[in-house]
Amino acid sequence: MVKNIDWDKTSKHNQSINLEQVPQDFQDAARWVRSSRISYAVETEVKVYRIHIQDFWQTAKPETIENARGISATVRNKKIVIREERIRKVLKLKDNAQDPISLSKDDILDGFRGMGFAGDFGQKKEIKRNGLTRDWRFIVHVIAMSLAHRKGGFDGLNL
Repeated sequence: MVKNIDWDKTSKHNQSINLEQVPQDFQDAARWVRSSRISYAVETEVKVYRIHIQDFWQTAKPETIENARGISATVRNKKIVIREERIRKVLKLKDNAQDPISLSKDDILDGFRGMGFAGDFGQKKEIKRNGLTRDWRFIVHVIAMSLAHRKGGFDGLNL
């Protein structure tokens, strides 16, 4: 875990991070994240009421409207539909519908090899971050804490 970053210990995921306040040792990695397409998504703090989240997940179901897949739900008696294009726009990802949204296990492992991963891929269905260099561990930690849906530990990434 990256020390000296003020993460909210009560919330296990979807937290923003102020990349201006990271320790000096991680300034190069923070600069890289700030210049990437995900910078707005990881740095922007959004307040969402817990009751809205509960309403959403209690009523959420996949839906296809006009050949576009999405999630429909009812929040505070109002029907909403969330689509991939809307998420891209709101998070300012600067990508498009032709960009891949998932990768094969082989592509993921090739990416980790390219980042200098020194661990063993064959033991579990999880990649432990301690096999990465310090800067890549920081970047993976930022992504896991701010964009991942995990509610548990953050030392491993599921394949």
